[in-house]
Amino acid sequence: MIDYIFFIKALISFSFLFILTKLMGKKQLAQLTYFDYIVGITIGNFTATMVIEPEIRTMDAVIALTVWGVLPTFMSYFSRKRSSLRNTFEGRPTIVIENGKFREDALIKENLTAHNLMLLLRKDGNFKLQDIELAILETNGDLSVIQKKSARNVTVQDLTQSGQTEKEPRVLVIDGYLLERALKEVNLSKEWLLEEIRKEGASDLQEVLLAQLQPDGSLYLDIWTGNIKKLHS
Repeated sequence: MIDYIFFIKALISFSFLFILTKLMGKKQLAQLTYFDYIVGITIGNFTATMVIEPEIRTMDAVIALTVWGVLPTFMSYFSRKRSSLRNTFEGRPTIVIENGKFREDALIKENLTAHNLMLLLRKDGNFKLQDIELAILETNGDLSVIQKKSARNVTVQDLTQSGQTEKEPRVLVIDGYLLERALKEVNLSKEWLLEEIRKEGASDLQEVLLAQLQPDGSLYLDIWTGNIKKLHS
């Protein structure tokens, strides 16, 4: 005999979970932060508990799902509004290896060991620490690596450059917002940045989707042809 209460609870949980996933938006697995991952597991656990645990009231489970579904959505919304909140909610990329050496302060900050980092390096085919110019731990746990020129295959660009140390490309503007801290770290002024942006036909920062300072000192710009405010609505 069909347990109609069980069937109804399963239908409610499925429908509610479908609505939550639509509300929270699309992200590839590689784009998920650690917090996103935990939220997903928790929501899945609440949904399963709602169906199979008879002592759990359906309304209590719905409230829990609502809280864990809506709050991350609001956090994502406000992260798009202010870069300072984005850093708080999602974290910042951390330089963990520089010029072939581990940065001890970064290892302590990220609660990592040299063994953990070497494992991540080997997964991408980087077996020699001394060959790494820069390694950045991204907010989703991936490791982005820039090898020293001596460890890379020689390109035409390498032949035309002197033996300079590879610098980290720095994002100065993203989604129309100025990253003032990054601008100060590269010793550049807002006036210089605005002048460079105007040269590319943009009138102000709100028209810039991305501005990135390249290792050679040039500025790469991606100008938004539509209304950038739609990204934050």
